[in-house]
Amino acid sequence: MTIDTPAPTAPSRTLIDEVDLPADLSERRRRAVAEAVAHAEPAATGNRRAAVGIRRYGPGCVALALRGRFDRTGRERLRALAAEVERQAGTELVIDLSGLDQCDAGLARVLARLRIRCLAREARVELHDPPEALAAELGQFRL
Repeated sequence: MTIDTPAPTAPSRTLIDEVDLPADLSERRRRAVAEAVAHAEPAATGNRRAAVGIRRYGPGCVALALRGRFDRTGRERLRALAAEVERQAGTELVIDLSGLDQCDAGLARVLARLRIRCLAREARVELHDPPEALAAELGQFRL
């Protein structure tokens, strides 16, 4: 799903695609993140507009990949998707940020809100490869 597609008007069970589920959770997580990245990547080539890939890899487990540049419109559409991601990620949310070209405080607020809401529901939240500015804004350390 790219951020250029219209935001859903109501939550939908088909919004987040599920990947094939190997038995090992770490393998499911790795495969879901790779598929979310691949799903977001085609839309983010060229002018690198904001793109999002989302995959579910088990009950309550969601991988989210962000690519490109998130301007105001991109952030608003991501905010619209956030409620569904939050609802689906009751156990675990992995957010891959390695493909972000541009990051500002507005995107940090959207991600922080999503992260806090998931943590409040006792879901585990992982941020993969956030840009330095975003990591600092979110209080994360880059490894």
